[in-house]
Amino acid sequence: MATSVMTKVRQRMATEAGAPDPRQRQFAVLVLVAVVAGTAIGWLFDLHTPALLAGLTAVFALVASGGQSLRSDLHRFAWFTPALVLVMAIGPLASGIPVLAGLLVAAVVFGTGMLPALGEYYRIGGQTFAAATIVATTTGIGGDQPAWMLFAAAGGGAAFALVLRVLVGLSDPTRATRVAVARTLLEPGPGVVELAASAWRADGSSTWLGQVLAGASRFRAARETLLAQAQQSDRTEAERLRAIVAEADAVAAELATAVRSRACTGLPPQARRDPAQAVLARGGRQDVPAALQGVNEGLDRIRAAVVRRDDTAATPPAPGARKERVLGAVRAHLSLRSSLFRHALRCTLAVSVGMVVVLLIDDPSASSLLLALYVVLQPAARDSMTGALERTGGAVLGVVLLALVITTVPGAFLLVPLVIGGMLMNMERLRTDSTALLGCLIVVTVVDQAMKLDRDLVNVAISFAANTAVGAAVALIVGYVSYLVLPSSILPDVRGSVRSTVWSVSELLRSVRAAGRGVDLRAALQSAHVLALRRTQDLLGMPALLDGTGEETDDDRATRSAAIALDALRQDVATLAFRPEEERAVAVPALRAVDDMLAGKATATVPDVPAGSAPATELLASSLIENALHARAAIDRTLGYDNPWKSYTISFVRTERLHIR
Repeated sequence: MATSVMTKVRQRMATEAGAPDPRQRQFAVLVLVAVVAGTAIGWLFDLHTPALLAGLTAVFALVASGGQSLRSDLHRFAWFTPALVLVMAIGPLASGIPVLAGLLVAAVVFGTGMLPALGEYYRIGGQTFAAATIVATTTGIGGDQPAWMLFAAAGGGAAFALVLRVLVGLSDPTRATRVAVARTLLEPGPGVVELAASAWRADGSSTWLGQVLAGASRFRAARETLLAQAQQSDRTEAERLRAIVAEADAVAAELATAVRSRACTGLPPQARRDPAQAVLARGGRQDVPAALQGVNEGLDRIRAAVVRRDDTAATPPAPGARKERVLGAVRAHLSLRSSLFRHALRCTLAVSVGMVVVLLIDDPSASSLLLALYVVLQPAARDSMTGALERTGGAVLGVVLLALVITTVPGAFLLVPLVIGGMLMNMERLRTDSTALLGCLIVVTVVDQAMKLDRDLVNVAISFAANTAVGAAVALIVGYVSYLVLPSSILPDVRGSVRSTVWSVSELLRSVRAAGRGVDLRAALQSAHVLALRRTQDLLGMPALLDGTGEETDDDRATRSAAIALDALRQDVATLAFRPEEERAVAVPALRAVDDMLAGKATATVPDVPAGSAPATELLASSLIENALHARAAIDRTLGYDNPWKSYTISFVRTERLHIR
């Protein structure tokens, strides 16, 4: 056990190449010193509650505002942290006014439940802010402190988070962006380019990284075309095409190492070789597949960009993109037809009922009730109740085991600084797993509040376990009742949903094509984007509805792949709509090819994407092809076609008006 832990620690402290990472070690030392100092100050001067509030504020700030380059992280920190400090300071004060506390929690839970419509980092920030609001308002932590102390503690925790992020990122501010861009050369699948492009845009859109993304997108599109052609070929030809892809992946992996590095004076021979050369040398057919040209063009583009490294900013998008994105999300999801809206409303109803139960119980041991409730109805699940029973059992069992530890182990209060330190050291896990974040918060809350109660520890343990079970039961009951009241999709039509999503994305794509030819379709384009956004978001939530056993089936995986690919395709098309008009011509061949693929034509080709001085538009054009290929393969599996790339027809007879009600 100890050996396994030490191995994981060494891996965390190392770079991708396995060498010691001074940034990670510096981060670990700073966290260790801060936790020890905070614990000592809290114990010596009876300031354990302010120290705890400061530690939790630092955790929330780093979880919500971290994960990208220093520049983009500081930008998110600037608008997120003031609201976080305010809620961490006002929350304990508002707990004395039940109506105000209930309204605050309900408003935050509903608002943050809608943020996934804006993107992954908004989802993370929203879930973190909701967790912070629940902790500050309902757990009783800080309720015995004056207002000035609460603001000082929250502000101190935010300041520590800022210093920690700056010190760790100052030596290499763009490292996270380079890692995200390099990942596009290593990880196949839909959505990878979109995440990297988002990180690139947030970091200032340097030209050389944009050129790498454009080349990577071109490479990935050609790679997927070769794999699609392999599915349609005989066994010998399929093996040859897959061998070429394997060689291309090896070259791309070498280039990814160069992209991650801070500087590059030259490329190793392995990064400069022709992927098809080794395969052709083995004999067999000597003709080169047409898609290989796209592979080589993409790799050549990356090689040139990595060595030259032009740090000037690429062409910015046309004005109004962010505003239209927000307005489109609001129009798409402020409706009971949106699964995201229904789930946000479901969580809000459950939290409101939980607040009433907490007021009726009127006991400090009810401090974990709302957190347990929120664990059961985690926002990422959308319309699903699947897994709620498992999370219920896990929450109750976890609190029972924690109660046993508190009653039997001396010095159980040390669990609080240990958990805070562990959270600070595992930021990436907390960003991707909201259940882990909420579980850690339950541990901190239960231990802190149990130490304050002047009662027998066994009774305290039973009270906490019982109240946690009550919170989980409230979540299950409200969630189930809401299924009967709200217009949900208990028995979803998977094939119909896939077809309607394909239709909506195709409608958006055709609107962008028409707008690129000078046709004034502003209203139709907005409506098409709203419909595509709602359809893709609903399809993203459908795998959770299908999963009734906890084990993902082939149908679930196919539906999930189709949802991710179609949503990534929708993002590309929507982003392309706000590129400068003179650049859109670059993407016209790609838009036409994607339209053909989604319409069911049984061909997989990579159109010519002109390479010029518009890397932002070039990467979108090639990414459109890649995501369309992923979507087409997933659509075939979802619709039940045994033969890949079977010709089909999506009915383009509109089933609902474009006007979004």
